[in-house]
Amino acid sequence: MLESLSDPMRSLLSRVAFLAVGALLGLGLYALGAGGALVVPLAVVGTLVIGELYLFAAAEAA
Repeated sequence: MLESLSDPMRSLLSRVAFLAVGALLGLGLYALGAGGALVVPLAVVGTLVIGELYLFAAAEAA
């Protein structure tokens, strides 16, 4: 499915996926009581940073 998308749309979809994973991770940690309300935005930002680094490294390797 991803092969049929244009490069900008594939990039946007990857970033939205990283955002969703970060939000789910943060909400899971919050539900487990692994931090206060700050754990959700920190998890989102952390996942976005890791995702951007991954996308940058993948682009350099290609």
